[in-house]
Amino acid sequence: MPRLWPGMLEAYSVLARFYDLCMEVDYGEWVSYLLALCRLHGHDPGSIIDLGCGTGNLTLPLAEAGYSLVGVDQSRAMIAEAQGKAAERRLEIPFYVADLREFSLPGRAFEIALSCCDVLNYLTEEDSLRKAFARVHQLLAPGGLWLFDLNSARKLQEVYGSNSYADLHDDFAFFWDNSFDQTAGICTMDLTFFVQVANGTYKRIAERHRQKLWLPEQIAKLCADTGFVLAGCYDFLTTKPPSSESERWQFVLKKQKAQGTQHA
Repeated sequence: MPRLWPGMLEAYSVLARFYDLCMEVDYGEWVSYLLALCRLHGHDPGSIIDLGCGTGNLTLPLAEAGYSLVGVDQSRAMIAEAQGKAAERRLEIPFYVADLREFSLPGRAFEIALSCCDVLNYLTEEDSLRKAFARVHQLLAPGGLWLFDLNSARKLQEVYGSNSYADLHDDFAFFWDNSFDQTAGICTMDLTFFVQVANGTYKRIAERHRQKLWLPEQIAKLCADTGFVLAGCYDFLTTKPPSSESERWQFVLKKQKAQGTQHA
């Protein structure tokens, strides 16, 4: 794994400021897809908890559509961006800085939980992923759905792989250097930013991201162990089964009415 050089920051310490500029995503299409999956699996969600909400790109439009939302993210910088955007749109959304493996809201049970844009790939140990499953199970009402996606084997091994990328904007630039460890199944991504400061020069700042390849069969086993039913696994933005060309896998899990029972 590449060595962590002095001054390297945690993931999203710097990227939070530029995240929306760097993401080329149709969030309207994404929201429509998630709502369609809810309906497909028998839910018209009233209450939604967005675990790993980032800058609120899915949270805010769902709130504007009339759904009751709570947003949670481990990155204080990302939550600050989400809060700022919500204030601009005059949306009252409770946002919390918290680890989804530990977060709780006593007395609340949600119909839908979301963990979008490869949130769970950042959990690089099986014990951490298992804790996330257990925590989300507690947050959901009986029969509730958890919708999450994962970067696929093709995405982490080939698209990211050991490749490098770069992008140039008016007031910042970044270089993205990847390294995939086949044995550990972990892709390490070092992002180096050059950010314009007051005197017109550029400051170098870097942060590290690490994502673990979790396979659908591993997700299915965790479902069986933690009181979920794997209700669907799709090629992202479709209801087709994943293929070798899929870059993102979409999962729909349903909370069993009683943990450990055999029926949904």
